[in-house]
Amino acid sequence: MEITVSFFGPVRRPWPESSRQLEVSEGSTIQFLMEGLGFEASDLKRMAAVIGGKRRPPSALLKNGDHLQFVLMAGGG
Repeated sequence: MEITVSFFGPVRRPWPESSRQLEVSEGSTIQFLMEGLGFEASDLKRMAAVIGGKRRPPSALLKNGDHLQFVLMAGGG
């Protein structure tokens, strides 16, 4: 399957560009992809994973053609 992965904000990226197309295996989850890119569970707690404009949990299955966006979550008050 082919997906597009994009990073927004001051997120450590596994490559220099903000977006890249990747090949992933059928049945891959967001968490599996992130771990394969060198991120840890603690990193996932600071980023929101978004597909189709909706936030998705790390356990969400990826589908061919998905555009997965990682956005650094901000806090304030």
